[in-house]
Amino acid sequence: MYTFRDRGDEEITLRPEGTAGVVRAVISNGLTQATPLKFFYAGPMFRYERPQKGRYRQFHQIGAELLGPAQPQADIETIALGAEILDALCAKILRIQLNTLGEL
Repeated sequence: MYTFRDRGDEEITLRPEGTAGVVRAVISNGLTQATPLKFFYAGPMFRYERPQKGRYRQFHQIGAELLGPAQPQADIETIALGAEILDALCAKILRIQLNTLGEL
């Protein structure tokens, strides 16, 4: 998050992404013992740095977090959820390619 004062001297805080807020909420509320935990978020996010050509300072993002399990099946579940969301939004997925540096 980043905070600044606007031209009217009002303090404003903007979020750059959603993952940090989810993790902060889990830790702050003592939910780390209740894993696995599944969360999703959607909403406007903001870039602090100057956007590249063709991009805007504000953008919208959706995300899903699965906290707790270290097994590859957790990654598979999260990736499958993302694919289902994109299919529901009529976004054509040509191919999902996966790679791992871990051991299965």
